Amino acid sequence: MSRYHQSTAEAFTKAAYEAVEAGLIRHADRQRLAEKAAEMGIRDFDAQLLIACAVRQWALDRRYDARPSLAAPKLSFEYKSWRRAWMRVAILLGTAAAVDALVLWKWLG
Repeated sequence: MSRYHQSTAEAFTKAAYEAVEAGLIRHADRQRLAEKAAEMGIRDFDAQLLIACAVRQWALDRRYDARPSLAAPKLSFEYKSWRRAWMRVAILLGTAAAVDALVLWKWLG
């Protein structure tokens, strides 16, 4: 990438980012961007690399924030119930295993 002027790569990356922001990058969009890169003097491989970087940057910019907030969707009743049921089963199995281990320890010891 060092063979290009900074402004050339930056301008192409900006165009690629705008294409990604407009929606899904299809083959026709990549071809259009490749033609623009050829006009700017950027090799095909470098152009595809810059497009991939733009896609990754777009994904990082729109990363899901998992921190709780008032605007976050609430968990459904079914999900909460399912989770609670599995926790109860896990506690029951853990208790049974602990009691079995205690009985075996007393019996063998």
